[in-house]
Amino acid sequence: MSQRKLPRLLVCIQLLVCSLFTSLSYGDALIDDIRSQPQQLQRDYAISKLAQSLSEPQQLAVNAFIAKQFFEDSNYEKAARYYLRAEQLAAKHGTVIEHSRYAQMQGVSHYYRGQDLTAIEDYLRAIEIIEQIDKPIIAAHLYNNIGLAYSGADQIEAAIASYSKAKELYDEYGDEYDQVNIMHNIAVAYMDWYRFEAAFDIYEQIGDSFERLGDTIGQAQMETNLGSIYQSRMDFEQAEIYYQKALVKYQENGDRPNHIVNLIRLAELNFVQGRFDAAYTQMRDAQAQAEVMDNLHYNSNIKEIEAKLLFAKGQYKQAQQALREVYTMREQVTDDKASPAISLIELLVTAAQGDHVKSALLYERYERQQQEMLSNKIASSLNDFQAKYNATELQQQVDSLKQQQQLDKLEAQQRRQMTFLAAGILILAFISIVLLFRRSAERKATAMLEDKVKQRTKELEELADQLSAANEIKSQFLANISHEIRTPLTSIMGQAQAIIEGDVPAEQVAKELRVIYNNSQHLGELINDVLDLSKIEANKLELVISTVSICSLLADINAMFQPSASQKGILFRINNKLPASFGAEFDYIRVKQVLVNLCSNAVKFTEQGEVELAITADEQGACFRVKDTGIGIAEDKLDAIFANFSQGDNSISRRFGGTGLGLSLSQQLAQIMGGDISVSSVLGQGSTFSFYIPCRCMEMDERSNDTIQAARALSFSGEVVLAEDHEDNRRLIERLLTNLGIKVHSAANGEQAVELTLQHCPDLVLMDIQMPKMDGLEALNLLRQCGYTQPIIALTANAMTHDIERYKAAGFTNHLAKPIEKEEFCRTLEHFLNVEIDARAAQSVDMSDLHESFMHTLPREIESLVNAHARNDLDEIKAVAHRLAGAAQMFASQTIAELVCDIELAAKYQDKEQVGVLIEDLANLELE
Repeated sequence: MSQRKLPRLLVCIQLLVCSLFTSLSYGDALIDDIRSQPQQLQRDYAISKLAQSLSEPQQLAVNAFIAKQFFEDSNYEKAARYYLRAEQLAAKHGTVIEHSRYAQMQGVSHYYRGQDLTAIEDYLRAIEIIEQIDKPIIAAHLYNNIGLAYSGADQIEAAIASYSKAKELYDEYGDEYDQVNIMHNIAVAYMDWYRFEAAFDIYEQIGDSFERLGDTIGQAQMETNLGSIYQSRMDFEQAEIYYQKALVKYQENGDRPNHIVNLIRLAELNFVQGRFDAAYTQMRDAQAQAEVMDNLHYNSNIKEIEAKLLFAKGQYKQAQQALREVYTMREQVTDDKASPAISLIELLVTAAQGDHVKSALLYERYERQQQEMLSNKIASSLNDFQAKYNATELQQQVDSLKQQQQLDKLEAQQRRQMTFLAAGILILAFISIVLLFRRSAERKATAMLEDKVKQRTKELEELADQLSAANEIKSQFLANISHEIRTPLTSIMGQAQAIIEGDVPAEQVAKELRVIYNNSQHLGELINDVLDLSKIEANKLELVISTVSICSLLADINAMFQPSASQKGILFRINNKLPASFGAEFDYIRVKQVLVNLCSNAVKFTEQGEVELAITADEQGACFRVKDTGIGIAEDKLDAIFANFSQGDNSISRRFGGTGLGLSLSQQLAQIMGGDISVSSVLGQGSTFSFYIPCRCMEMDERSNDTIQAARALSFSGEVVLAEDHEDNRRLIERLLTNLGIKVHSAANGEQAVELTLQHCPDLVLMDIQMPKMDGLEALNLLRQCGYTQPIIALTANAMTHDIERYKAAGFTNHLAKPIEKEEFCRTLEHFLNVEIDARAAQSVDMSDLHESFMHTLPREIESLVNAHARNDLDEIKAVAHRLAGAAQMFASQTIAELVCDIELAAKYQDKEQVGVLIEDLANLELE
């Protein structure tokens, strides 16, 4: 490495001074104790402190202090080691600036040792740390340092790139000092590229700035570099003048690194003038100064001058030994251990010793290095011209430089022309082979890609067909289910309106209420089918296996379909050849559900003739066959009838109704139970559906048969606290509980429920979720904290699966969904209260007064919704709608109940526009 690359320390020294005099916030007392020791003992005393038990913040302060001491003593290897420990501790206990600073100081220490690449790694790590906060000036200093390190490693392009980043930041955030300093470093980089005139131009621009800013060291560095420029011009007298000026300033300011550099420059200057004694004296002065510093760059440059001086004096062996030391030092800091100058010295020494073969090899190496330097210089000139001149001048200069480069190459490569020609032919042949192989590979890849595109296109077309078919099925299903829902809903609303308006004679009210109830049951079954299908698809359907009397099951089926078959004028009969005491183990509800679907379809699609349900059984299981004389199914439609939402064709839905869910659901239920449904049919003659289920069959005794009861009338004993904010709901549930023999304490909100529960300690608490003052979840938590351990059941209109799971996770024992169904209500109470069979409990609950009360208060509730909407109070709307939802499902029409539920849902999702539309529909409906 040439000596001109050494005066590059200005920014490093600036940052070093900043870091050394920044006070630490950790271990102040400990550092004060160390500084109280004599100056020469402070470092050893601090090192001894590290052997004691110190906290990590104290270790940080001590390591930073020791690193600073070693740095000031020019022991950069140990300084870097202690700065590394300080960086590791600062990552946990220091600020971002401190953390970055210690990484940076490792870089400065490695830089002063001549380990430029290691220093670059440290600086990049410091930049990564400081980027966590907005400190552009610190980042600019770090990029400046990286440029210096790259310059020292002979990576000039990387150095210029780093300087450019630093300059952008200095131009925006820095002061004049920063801006002059970065231009100085760029000038040094130009000199590393042998661009002395460009460097001279920069110094002409910024030369006065150093004196104006009072920067003596900067001015001295500029004078050193001007000396190098004049030396390159062979103006040795002017060069020595500038070197001597700089030398005086370095001595006055105690700047040892630059002092050494300047002595090396003077030694070089005297050597080229043949003043070997003067050069030897300056080399020895530089060597004495460098012994204090641990810098491989300085030592290798001094040894290089020493080798040249020894050669000039004829001391060839000593010169060779000095060159070996240079090589050893260079290997520690860079991969390029031999510069052209060193190779030339070794060549001359070897030739002087008479080793002509080795001299020829060294000459080849020297020529090659010179050619590489020339090529790099020409490439640099091309880049410079491209940025400086316009297109016409650039092309002229490029052509000229290319011609010069070509002439230089021809002159240097004449002896190797044939070798290069052969190598070129081999390379061309190799490239041709590679291109042919690549072209073949590209053709194969293109063919494979085309095949994949065709295959993917076909898959997408098939998927599009499937999506189109699914969309058509969905539309058909929506139309069917709309019809299926509206048909019973029309009957429910019409009959209810007729009863409300007094159009039905008193003696026929019970009959019409039965019609309403039956149609409600049909709607419930339709919704349950959809929900069951969803459970099956989510793999969440659970089976309940029990011992079932086959005769009892068939009796239930016969009771369900005998009236509807008789009404249509067809025969419905059961063909049971099994003993009356025959039983089987399976899920009674799901098997019955499948049989109901099969028999319902058979009766629906049979206009004349009969429907027969036959059963056979063996050791492996039971088989039910439903045979009808109905419309039959076309052979090409048999596979489609078990698909979701599917029927034989659309005309069937228009003629007979239905959603297309029944057979799909039945098949999936059969498969979940381990069985299957098969079908045989002749269009126009009828169909036979066979339902096989594997099960264990057995003979049942009479005692087992007696346990199967169609219904039970129950009476309970116990005490219950009921928390329900809606008055009509509360009165209904109070009446249900009272008729079942239960003592009831009613509360209108969570606070009252907690008070009544702690006062009476009931056997059971029925707790609504959404209530004023204190909701059900808060009341539950408060009761559990107070030590109440009896069951608490969630009573809510929110019956979605995720709501139920959330209530159970919160600590509720069970849940009951609104609207209340008496049978499910009683079954739930059986688990928590004492039960007795009592005919008295079978009494029906008269809700006529509750219905009248709800309809009386409904206008006020609607007015509350309208006022809340006018205030944009969605929370109030959601609360009122939730309060109405449960009661509306029990005491109002389906239309009102649906509107109230939709209002609550829209308010929950903050849909103000939809809330307004729904409230307006509700108000208009009420006004009608």
